Amino acid sequence: MKKNISLLLMSFLFFMVANVQAQEECFEDPCYEDSCCFDETRFYVKIFSGANFLQNTEIDDNKSSYQTGYVISGCVGYCWRYGLRLEGEYAYRRNAIKKISFFGQGCSKDGHFQTSSFMGNFLWDLPLSSWGCSFCDIQPFIGAGIGYDFQQMHSSNSRIVFNEKWNHFSFQLMTGLSCPIFCNTEISLEYKFHQGGCHFYNHSVGVGLTYKFGVL
Repeated sequence: MKKNISLLLMSFLFFMVANVQAQEECFEDPCYEDSCCFDETRFYVKIFSGANFLQNTEIDDNKSSYQTGYVISGCVGYCWRYGLRLEGEYAYRRNAIKKISFFGQGCSKDGHFQTSSFMGNFLWDLPLSSWGCSFCDIQPFIGAGIGYDFQQMHSSNSRIVFNEKWNHFSFQLMTGLSCPIFCNTEISLEYKFHQGGCHFYNHSVGVGLTYKFGVL
Protein backbone atom coordinates (compact mmCIF):
# COMPACT_ATOMS: atom_id res chain seq x y z
CA MET A 1 0.00 0.00 0.00
CA LYS A 2 2.76 2.46 0.98
CA LYS A 3 4.77 1.58 -2.16
CA ASN A 4 1.76 2.24 -4.40
CA ILE A 5 1.04 5.57 -2.70
CA SER A 6 4.69 6.64 -3.03
CA LEU A 7 4.63 5.83 -6.75
CA LEU A 8 1.39 7.78 -7.14
CA LEU A 9 2.88 10.83 -5.41
CA MET A 10 6.04 10.69 -7.53
CA SER A 11 3.98 10.36 -10.73
CA PHE A 12 1.79 13.30 -9.71
CA LEU A 13 4.80 15.56 -9.02
CA PHE A 14 6.56 14.57 -12.27
CA PHE A 15 3.41 15.15 -14.34
CA MET A 16 2.78 18.52 -12.70
CA VAL A 17 6.33 19.83 -13.18
CA ALA A 18 6.50 18.64 -16.80
CA ASN A 19 3.26 20.38 -17.75
CA VAL A 20 4.09 23.61 -15.92
CA GLN A 21 7.36 23.84 -17.84
CA ALA A 22 5.53 23.23 -21.12
CA GLN A 23 2.98 26.01 -20.64
CA GLU A 24 3.50 29.17 -22.69
CA GLU A 25 0.28 31.07 -22.01
CA CYS A 26 -0.84 33.19 -19.07
CA PHE A 27 -4.42 33.43 -17.84
CA GLU A 28 -6.63 36.22 -16.58
CA ASP A 29 -7.37 34.47 -13.28
CA PRO A 30 -5.03 35.72 -10.49
CA CYS A 31 -3.75 32.16 -10.08
CA TYR A 32 -2.30 32.32 -13.61
CA GLU A 33 -0.66 35.75 -13.62
CA ASP A 34 2.95 35.74 -14.72
CA SER A 35 4.27 37.83 -11.84
CA CYS A 36 5.95 35.82 -9.11
CA CYS A 37 6.02 38.67 -6.58
CA PHE A 38 4.04 38.41 -3.37
CA ASP A 39 0.56 39.89 -3.76
CA GLU A 40 -2.00 39.96 -0.95
CA THR A 41 -4.86 39.91 -3.48
CA ARG A 42 -3.99 36.30 -4.34
CA PHE A 43 -5.12 35.00 -0.96
CA TYR A 44 -8.33 33.03 -0.58
CA VAL A 45 -10.29 31.30 2.17
CA LYS A 46 -12.23 28.07 1.90
CA ILE A 47 -14.60 25.86 3.88
CA PHE A 48 -15.32 22.22 3.09
CA SER A 49 -17.85 19.75 4.50
CA GLY A 50 -19.09 16.31 3.57
CA ALA A 51 -19.31 12.61 4.36
CA ASN A 52 -16.32 10.74 5.79
CA PHE A 53 -15.85 6.99 5.33
CA LEU A 54 -13.35 5.41 7.73
CA GLN A 55 -12.00 1.99 6.78
CA ASN A 56 -12.15 -0.88 9.28
CA THR A 57 -9.17 -1.06 11.62
CA GLU A 58 -7.35 -3.77 13.56
CA ILE A 59 -4.89 -2.70 16.28
CA ASP A 60 -3.45 -5.38 18.58
CA ASP A 61 -6.47 -7.67 18.04
CA ASN A 62 -8.83 -4.76 18.67
CA LYS A 63 -11.09 -4.81 15.59
CA SER A 64 -13.34 -1.88 14.76
CA SER A 65 -15.82 -0.95 12.06
CA TYR A 66 -17.41 2.47 11.62
CA GLN A 67 -20.56 4.15 10.44
CA THR A 68 -20.50 6.91 7.83
CA GLY A 69 -19.32 10.08 9.56
CA TYR A 70 -18.63 13.67 8.61
CA VAL A 71 -15.73 16.00 7.92
CA ILE A 72 -15.53 19.77 8.14
CA SER A 73 -12.48 21.86 7.34
CA GLY A 74 -11.30 25.40 6.76
CA CYS A 75 -8.18 26.72 5.09
CA VAL A 76 -6.32 29.82 3.98
CA GLY A 77 -4.59 29.61 0.61
CA TYR A 78 -2.37 31.54 -1.76
CA CYS A 79 -2.32 31.38 -5.59
CA TRP A 80 1.04 31.26 -7.36
CA ARG A 81 1.65 31.31 -11.11
CA TYR A 82 0.40 28.57 -13.48
CA GLY A 83 -2.46 27.63 -11.18
CA LEU A 84 -0.26 26.36 -8.35
CA ARG A 85 -1.66 26.91 -4.87
CA LEU A 86 -0.51 26.50 -1.27
CA GLU A 87 -2.94 25.98 1.62
CA GLY A 88 -2.86 25.74 5.38
CA GLU A 89 -5.80 23.57 6.49
CA TYR A 90 -7.49 22.45 9.68
CA ALA A 91 -9.95 19.52 9.42
CA TYR A 92 -12.14 17.68 11.94
CA ARG A 93 -13.45 14.17 11.23
CA ARG A 94 -15.81 12.09 13.36
CA ASN A 95 -17.28 8.61 12.82
CA ALA A 96 -19.54 6.67 15.15
CA ILE A 97 -18.44 3.11 15.88
CA LYS A 98 -20.54 0.39 14.28
CA LYS A 99 -18.85 -2.42 16.21
CA ILE A 100 -15.66 -2.80 18.23
CA SER A 101 -14.08 -5.92 19.78
CA PHE A 102 -12.07 -5.45 22.98
CA PHE A 103 -9.09 -7.85 22.97
CA GLY A 104 -11.28 -10.90 23.71
CA GLN A 105 -13.29 -9.06 26.40
CA GLY A 106 -16.52 -8.65 24.53
CA CYS A 107 -17.62 -6.02 22.05
CA SER A 108 -19.62 -2.82 21.85
CA LYS A 109 -21.69 -0.90 19.33
CA ASP A 110 -21.29 2.44 21.08
CA GLY A 111 -18.54 5.04 20.84
CA HIS A 112 -16.78 7.19 18.28
CA PHE A 113 -13.48 7.93 16.55
CA GLN A 114 -12.45 11.53 15.88
CA THR A 115 -9.47 13.26 14.28
CA SER A 116 -8.16 16.82 14.26
CA SER A 117 -5.75 17.40 11.37
CA PHE A 118 -3.36 20.25 10.63
CA MET A 119 -2.21 20.06 7.01
CA GLY A 120 -0.12 21.91 4.46
CA ASN A 121 -1.53 21.32 0.97
CA PHE A 122 -0.04 21.83 -2.50
CA LEU A 123 -2.59 21.97 -5.35
CA TRP A 124 -2.65 22.53 -9.08
CA ASP A 125 -5.55 23.92 -11.13
CA LEU A 126 -5.28 21.99 -14.39
CA PRO A 127 -5.02 24.48 -17.31
CA LEU A 128 -7.68 23.01 -19.61
CA SER A 129 -7.85 26.09 -21.85
CA SER A 130 -4.14 25.81 -22.69
CA TRP A 131 -4.75 22.20 -23.73
CA GLY A 132 -7.55 23.26 -26.08
CA CYS A 133 -10.52 22.17 -23.97
CA SER A 134 -12.83 23.76 -21.41
CA PHE A 135 -16.28 22.93 -20.05
CA CYS A 136 -18.59 25.73 -18.86
CA ASP A 137 -15.94 27.36 -16.61
CA ILE A 138 -15.47 24.07 -14.73
CA GLN A 139 -11.95 23.90 -13.27
CA PRO A 140 -10.48 20.50 -12.30
CA PHE A 141 -7.69 20.35 -9.73
CA ILE A 142 -5.46 17.82 -8.02
CA GLY A 143 -3.30 18.06 -4.93
CA ALA A 144 -1.47 16.48 -2.02
CA GLY A 145 -0.78 17.46 1.57
CA ILE A 146 1.26 16.53 4.63
CA GLY A 147 0.60 17.32 8.26
CA TYR A 148 -0.12 15.98 11.74
CA ASP A 149 -3.17 14.23 13.25
CA PHE A 150 -4.53 14.17 16.79
CA GLN A 151 -6.84 11.15 17.10
CA GLN A 152 -9.11 9.81 19.83
CA MET A 153 -11.28 6.69 20.13
CA HIS A 154 -13.79 6.09 22.90
CA SER A 155 -16.06 3.10 23.56
CA SER A 156 -17.10 0.84 26.42
CA ASN A 157 -19.15 -2.16 27.52
CA SER A 158 -19.97 -3.71 30.89
CA ARG A 159 -16.41 -5.10 31.27
CA ILE A 160 -14.08 -2.47 29.83
CA VAL A 161 -13.77 1.24 29.08
CA PHE A 162 -11.65 1.93 26.02
CA ASN A 163 -10.34 5.49 25.66
CA GLU A 164 -7.19 5.85 23.57
CA LYS A 165 -5.36 8.72 21.89
CA TRP A 166 -2.84 8.69 19.04
CA ASN A 167 -0.74 11.41 17.42
CA HIS A 168 0.63 10.74 13.94
CA PHE A 169 2.16 12.39 10.93
CA SER A 170 -0.36 12.21 8.09
CA PHE A 171 -0.77 12.82 4.38
CA GLN A 172 -3.63 13.21 1.95
CA LEU A 173 -4.40 13.20 -1.77
CA MET A 174 -7.25 15.21 -3.23
CA THR A 175 -9.03 15.99 -6.46
CA GLY A 176 -12.11 17.93 -7.45
CA LEU A 177 -14.03 20.21 -9.78
CA SER A 178 -14.74 23.88 -9.06
CA CYS A 179 -17.06 26.34 -10.74
CA PRO A 180 -17.61 30.11 -10.16
CA ILE A 181 -20.98 31.12 -8.76
CA PHE A 182 -20.25 34.83 -8.03
CA CYS A 183 -17.53 37.14 -9.33
CA ASN A 184 -15.15 36.07 -6.53
CA THR A 185 -16.75 32.92 -5.08
CA GLU A 186 -16.47 29.31 -6.26
CA ILE A 187 -18.23 26.08 -5.34
CA SER A 188 -16.44 22.75 -5.67
CA LEU A 189 -17.11 19.02 -5.50
CA GLU A 190 -14.14 17.22 -3.92
CA TYR A 191 -12.74 13.84 -2.95
CA LYS A 192 -9.97 13.42 -0.35
CA PHE A 193 -8.01 10.38 0.72
CA HIS A 194 -6.46 10.95 4.14
CA GLN A 195 -4.12 8.58 5.98
CA GLY A 196 -3.49 9.28 9.64
CA GLY A 197 -0.76 6.99 10.94
CA CYS A 198 -0.46 3.32 10.04
CA HIS A 199 -4.03 2.21 10.67
CA PHE A 200 -6.54 4.94 9.82
CA TYR A 201 -7.64 5.51 6.22
CA ASN A 202 -10.31 8.09 5.46
CA HIS A 203 -12.25 8.70 2.23
CA SER A 204 -14.13 12.01 2.17
CA VAL A 205 -16.58 13.34 -0.41
CA GLY A 206 -18.08 16.78 -0.03
CA VAL A 207 -18.66 20.34 -1.17
CA GLY A 208 -16.32 23.31 -0.77
CA LEU A 209 -16.93 27.05 -0.92
CA THR A 210 -14.02 29.35 -1.82
CA TYR A 211 -13.76 33.15 -1.60
CA LYS A 212 -10.94 34.73 -3.64
CA PHE A 213 -9.93 38.21 -2.49
CA GLY A 214 -8.32 39.27 -5.77
CA VAL A 215 -11.14 38.48 -8.22
CA LEU A 216 -13.31 41.44 -9.19
